[in-house]
Amino acid sequence: MTNFQYTAFSQRGSGKLHNEDAVLLDGQVHQGSVREGGIVDTIQPRYFAIADGVAIGTLPRMASRRLLEILRDHLLLAFATESLSTLLHRVQQDYVALSENPKLYGMAATLVGVRLLGNAVTIFNVGDSRAYLLADGRVDQLSRDHSLLNDLMDDGEITAEQATNTASILQGLTCQFIADAECDDFRVNVATYELQRGERILLCSDGLNEALNDVQIAALFANESEADLVNVFKAARRAGGSDDFSVIVLAGDQ
Repeated sequence: MTNFQYTAFSQRGSGKLHNEDAVLLDGQVHQGSVREGGIVDTIQPRYFAIADGVAIGTLPRMASRRLLEILRDHLLLAFATESLSTLLHRVQQDYVALSENPKLYGMAATLVGVRLLGNAVTIFNVGDSRAYLLADGRVDQLSRDHSLLNDLMDDGEITAEQATNTASILQGLTCQFIADAECDDFRVNVATYELQRGERILLCSDGLNEALNDVQIAALFANESEADLVNVFKAARRAGGSDDFSVIVLAGDQ
């Protein structure tokens, strides 16, 4: 596969004045009401990403946009095979530098993104924005949530069965991009997948997966060659979702 079709949709949450998510679509940063699509070749690396401004931080709307602008600038100079973990640590250093402006101190955002090169899909994420594989009517999470709950599971302190009954406070973030030099616990999840024909990649902010579970998400995308993202958005709202909502779907040559 050397061509990918992308479809993106982003909308502010219920009762909000502004969308605190931002999206990166092949070198262009968008924010607000976004409904975009197109086709890109992947002979050279192509990048797509979603950033979600953390509401308890400073200026969440600016937090997500500035993160993607810094990321975009680093990607313009990156080699096709450069380690994304290394690159994202440099992005975090530049993000921390924003805190020299007292008005920007404490800005924070999560990130999920993908590098497309040929049919190789490299997922990267920090925080709880997610990447899924859509295939054969199912949805499989490719990203990893950086949450206290996952940390406890990784350390063997609780089991997956016990995790289903834990308090929501354990869903709190343990890693994010943050404009604070004292926050040095920065972790990146990176995974590479060889996309097969008929498979798609879904990137989303938590406005999708906090409203709908994996079974519901899979059902919404099961029979769609090009997902109608407006209908997915409406389904999340009907399910009680009120947060900002951003999704990007990427499909290779069929």
